[in-house]
Amino acid sequence: MTSTSRSNAPALRQAITVAAFAFIASLILWTNQQHVSRFFMLSPLLVHTLLETITITIFVSVFIVCWNAFGGHRSRSSVILAVTFLSAAILGFVHAISFQGMPEFTGPSDMHKSFSAWIASRAIIAMTLLGLSLNPKDPNLSQKQSDIFLWTGLALTAIICSVIFFFPHAIPLMYSTDNGQTNFKIACEILLIVINIVSASLFLRDGVKGTDQHAEDRLEIARIPLFLASWLMGISEVYFSLYAERSDVNVAIGHFLQLAAAVAIYRSMVAINIHKPYTRLATQTIEIARAASELAAQRERLHRMIDTAIDGIITVDEHQSILMINPAAAAIFGYDADFLPGKSLTLLIPERHRAGHGTHLKKFGETGSTRRKMGSHYEDFYITGRRSDGEEFPMEASIAHQLENGARIYTVIFRDITDRKIAKEKMAQYHEELSQLSAALQSIREEERKHIARELHDDLGQLLAALRMDLTLVQRDPELGNKSQSAIQSMDQLILTAITTLRRIATDLRPRALDEGGLFFALQTLQREFSQRHRIDCELIADEDRLTLDDARSTAIYRIVQESLTNVARHAEASEVTIEFEHFPDKIIFSICDNGKGIDEEDMKKSRSFGLVGMRERVKAMHGQFHVSGNAGEGTCLHVELPLSGQTT
Repeated sequence: MTSTSRSNAPALRQAITVAAFAFIASLILWTNQQHVSRFFMLSPLLVHTLLETITITIFVSVFIVCWNAFGGHRSRSSVILAVTFLSAAILGFVHAISFQGMPEFTGPSDMHKSFSAWIASRAIIAMTLLGLSLNPKDPNLSQKQSDIFLWTGLALTAIICSVIFFFPHAIPLMYSTDNGQTNFKIACEILLIVINIVSASLFLRDGVKGTDQHAEDRLEIARIPLFLASWLMGISEVYFSLYAERSDVNVAIGHFLQLAAAVAIYRSMVAINIHKPYTRLATQTIEIARAASELAAQRERLHRMIDTAIDGIITVDEHQSILMINPAAAAIFGYDADFLPGKSLTLLIPERHRAGHGTHLKKFGETGSTRRKMGSHYEDFYITGRRSDGEEFPMEASIAHQLENGARIYTVIFRDITDRKIAKEKMAQYHEELSQLSAALQSIREEERKHIARELHDDLGQLLAALRMDLTLVQRDPELGNKSQSAIQSMDQLILTAITTLRRIATDLRPRALDEGGLFFALQTLQREFSQRHRIDCELIADEDRLTLDDARSTAIYRIVQESLTNVARHAEASEVTIEFEHFPDKIIFSICDNGKGIDEEDMKKSRSFGLVGMRERVKAMHGQFHVSGNAGEGTCLHVELPLSGQTT
């Protein structure tokens, strides 16, 4: 069972109870007509006119609500119901004024005319309720379509009335003075009884399923009261088929049931739609009160947050008048918080910036963008404040804008970054000094290497060479025995090994090829020795004529290539290495790439990767760019770009 059907359960039980009571009571009256026929109305015309007038009033109310309840949002069902009940009200009025005993408004009173109008009125209502119970599609209609329905209904009603008054004989006889109601009239009543019972059954089914219409912008129709209305109308038609005299009590009972059915119709369409806006208004009032309370609480929280925020917050209008400033902002500028509201924002801006600030603010409001970077870096002090004593200070800030009642409002959140500026400048200074120190240490280290290499080669190397020559002379002495000859040969071999080792160490410290043959020759030697020593295929792609550089750049490039090859041998597990140089008029670009296991980004960021740090510092000292790339299993590439002009650090 759906929630809608559960909410309709009490109303459904009440409607079924009333319907059952009406049927049982009527069944008793129908089976005892010999007793019921003894009772007559004292003033049948008055009772009839009163009940018909109330019914007509209800039908007119149904028309008004169905037609006007939701303005231009009319569904087809609401338009048909409106036209139906307006026509029924008109025909009911015709029935009332032509009833026997009424003044002869339009000619002699004639029960045939009255019954004709009555049957036409009830037939229209019964057929309309039957159509509504079938739940047809219910599209919206335009105002023009609604007017067409209305005028068509009125035209048909006028035709029916004209036929009743001016051509009554065109309608089969409904009533004769001698015999009372005719068979045709009774047949019409039976047909209406059947139609109403079918409609009541369908409405009851919908009421059990809970299929009432609950659209916010449409006529709401309660199906349960319509079930009761159709049922009562069906029962009333039985009474109207039983009476013989207009003073018969069956007439009063039938009209009373018709009135009860009209009240049920009123409740299903009029009462519910009149009550609906008030219910919605009451609900919305409660929701508005709750929202206002929540808004007040949120405003209070917002004010507390603004007042306790450590950042400065200022709100200004499009004329740069300060609307709101929090205590932190007032303290930053050195003013009292109660002094600044209403003052111009230019009071807080240095004089040199005041002329262009208004233009920037207006442009930001119109486009949502500005050329001012709002202090995004500590070097970019685009936002500069002015304290009450005239001191200027840097700020970083963000700005937002919104429209309030057509006026543009700007809110700036900022903070004083004077201390950060000082700290950043000191850090930059320290970093520059460290870079200079690193470059100086690299230079000193290189000079020391050159000195040690020269001492080893020129002094110790010469001594070892002289010692080997002396051993050669001693070895030629014929008086030496075989044992001595063997010892001298061993000593000679050791001295030769020492000379080779000495040359290798001296070359690592400062390759003589770099000083004697230039960078290209030194790189060729390094490539050849690397391949021989580590059994790794190394290819050098370079133009000898274009690798003629000054000593500082040549040394830096050589050391970078040397350190890179050392890293390849130690870590890469590679089988191939390519060293490639590209020469441009203003710069030289070279790369060292291997096909090894690659390098992870975390490894590149390790603080103990001194080889990478040393290479990076060398490149920085040359004002170049250094980049390492590589993925696991895809090898590693080192890219270096060095300018050919300018001084090195």
